[in-house]
Amino acid sequence: MRKSKTKSKAMAKADRYFSQYIRLRDSDHNSMAICITCGVQKHISEMDAGHFIDRSHKATRYDERNVNAQCRTCNRFQSGRQYEHGLAIDLKYGTGTAEQLLQDSRKITKTTQGEFEAKAEEYKQLAEEQREYKRC
Repeated sequence: MRKSKTKSKAMAKADRYFSQYIRLRDSDHNSMAICITCGVQKHISEMDAGHFIDRSHKATRYDERNVNAQCRTCNRFQSGRQYEHGLAIDLKYGTGTAEQLLQDSRKITKTTQGEFEAKAEEYKQLAEEQREYKRC
């Protein structure tokens, strides 16, 4: 049981840094980001890292194409506006990307505690690089 709790903490840490990275990636030098589904512009502290395919699908959980800055209204109160999110993903990354993510999400994957810890370190570093870049 202890191992599972530690794995959960590693996953939560990876999620936190991944979310920071996505919101920073999608923001300008003033930390303002545009919601991928409704187009509203807000500070990243008021935005979520919205998943097109739900995080429960581990195969696409950390796929950067699957996650974009999204206002809290769209993400939390309008179920992520999945249809609009899919259309926007195809515009951003190319036609068929949303369908490919849907296909990929059906793959069965098992992530270890070590893999979650590595993801956390990777996205912690990428988020810091984005912060430094935005300061310039």
